[in-house]
Amino acid sequence: MHRAVTLSIALLALLLLLGAGYLFQKQPKTAAAWNEAQARTAYADERDGTFLMHNVRDWTYDESGPVDTRWTEVAIDPASVTRVWFLLEPFADIKAIGHTFLTFELEDGTFLSFSVEALREEGEEYSALKGLFREYELSYQWGFERDFVTRRLYYLNHPLHLYPLTLSKEEGAALLRSLIAESNALKETPRFYNTLTANCTNVLAKIVNRHFPGTLPYDLSWNLTGLSDGYLMREGLIPLRGSAAETRDSSSLAPHKESLRDHLYDPAFSQTLRTFLPE
Repeated sequence: MHRAVTLSIALLALLLLLGAGYLFQKQPKTAAAWNEAQARTAYADERDGTFLMHNVRDWTYDESGPVDTRWTEVAIDPASVTRVWFLLEPFADIKAIGHTFLTFELEDGTFLSFSVEALREEGEEYSALKGLFREYELSYQWGFERDFVTRRLYYLNHPLHLYPLTLSKEEGAALLRSLIAESNALKETPRFYNTLTANCTNVLAKIVNRHFPGTLPYDLSWNLTGLSDGYLMREGLIPLRGSAAETRDSSSLAPHKESLRDHLYDPAFSQTLRTFLPE
């Protein structure tokens, strides 16, 4: 009996060791038939402190899916950042899990979003379980906020919350530069996505701490990403409008879907969107 148990444990340990060896020898893909919405890799060229961002997504969605699928280039001057916004897309079935991304508001009225995502191949569905085992490459997506918001509100029919961050212009500019630098680095050296250790939220937090050491202390919301707005409220990065629950309710975009429907193609979509939020 003892011998059988010992052999079983040894076999299990061997299988785990082989599995770990297989995972760690895997290398991120540099080319594949990627999902169309993620198929282009964003990168930027710098000249005299300004950037030309390539492969910026400018899609439009309604309930049926993408109705316009343009990609473009955007000239970016980080010094023109006026505000940074944090968006949280909770997943309805598990409130502790969600997707997060940022929007940079620029002086010329551009609202440019940045999202850390699991890069999927065409027809491949996202699985949090698969994301633990080096099944997805890491993707940094840049696009107009109208694209990122209409995809979630209309096509995916997900809730979405929009919060201003308490960053100064200088802090917003520095954050934008750091994300551009990280995007260029990822283009040169692909990496794996991981549901727990390299996801939409903790990759952002690690980038912030890499460029601005000690800014964001570790929190469970780095892994349970749907809790990240509460974390940022506690850290003073999201201003409270009453209680945390009241702040969360006032940030919800879902109640304004019908009012926004006539503005899906409007270049001033993001400005209109913010008229529905409290000051």
